[in-house]
Amino acid sequence: PSNTQAAPVWSHNSLVPEEPQQGCGVSVKSQTAQRRIVGGDEAGFGSFPWQAYIRIGSSRCGGSLVNRYHVVTAGHCVARANARQVQVTLGDYVINSAVEPLPAYTYGVRQISVHPYFKFTPQADRFDVAVLRLDRPVQYMPHIAPICLPTKGEDFLGQYGWAAGWGALQPGSRLRPKTLQAVDVPVIDNRLCERWHRSNGINVVIYDEMLCAGYRGGGKDSCQGDSGGPLMLERSGRWFLIGIVSAGYSCAQKGQPGIYHRVANTVDWISHIINS
Repeated sequence: PSNTQAAPVWSHNSLVPEEPQQGCGVSVKSQTAQRRIVGGDEAGFGSFPWQAYIRIGSSRCGGSLVNRYHVVTAGHCVARANARQVQVTLGDYVINSAVEPLPAYTYGVRQISVHPYFKFTPQADRFDVAVLRLDRPVQYMPHIAPICLPTKGEDFLGQYGWAAGWGALQPGSRLRPKTLQAVDVPVIDNRLCERWHRSNGINVVIYDEMLCAGYRGGGKDSCQGDSGGPLMLERSGRWFLIGIVSAGYSCAQKGQPGIYHRVANTVDWISHIINS
C-alpha cells in the first residue's frame, strides 16, 4: 500500500545509539529543503544525501543510508525479494539523468534483514522495517552521507518532519516525478490518527511501532512509490530518521494522514543489524 508486543528476543544496553553517530545527518545543503510528494516540491540536489532509490525487480521503493554498508527501508518492499533482485542507488536526484553536478552510484545487496516481527496485514503492515547490506562500502561525498538514528522510545509528537521520495504526485497516478520531492508534515498522536481515519469510515489500528504524520485537511503526504523512504527531522543542524514510509489509505486525503514505521521503536534492532 501499501499493542501487545512480545519481549525482544535479545536486548543489549550497549546497542542503544550513543549521541548521534559521528558525522551522520549533516546535509551540505543545510538550507531546509524546499517544500515536497503530494503537495510538495523538488528537494534540491544534495539536500537529503542519505536518500536511496531501490529497485526490486520491477518495483521501486525509497530507503535511507545509515552507515557505510547499510540502507534502511520498509519491510514490505523487500520481504518477498531475493538479494540478487535488489539494486540500491545513492547520490541520485534526477532519476535516469546525468544533469546533476555529481554522479549517482548503484550497489548490489548482499543481505536482506527483515524485522523478525514484520507481517503483511490488510491494514498497515506490522514492524514494517528492513535493513539491506550493500555489496561494497559507500564512499561518503557531498551528496552521499548517512542519516542519524533516533534514541530508543523518543516521541516526536507535534514536530514537523520531512518525507521525501520519487513516488506519485497524486493518488492513483502512474506518473512518477524524475526529481526527488519533499514535503513537511507534522507528527500526530496515534489515537488521534485512528479517530481521523474512523471519521472517514476507515477502521485502522495504529500500533505502537507505527507513527502518523499529516494534516486533517490533507493536501501533503507521501504516496505510492515513496514506500521505504525516510520521514526525517532536523535537530540542531543534524537530521534524524524518525519514520519509514509504510502505508496510507489513498494519499493526501482529508482525515487520512500517512502511516509510517516508527524508527525509535525498533532502533535497537536496527543498530544491532548495522553494527554486526
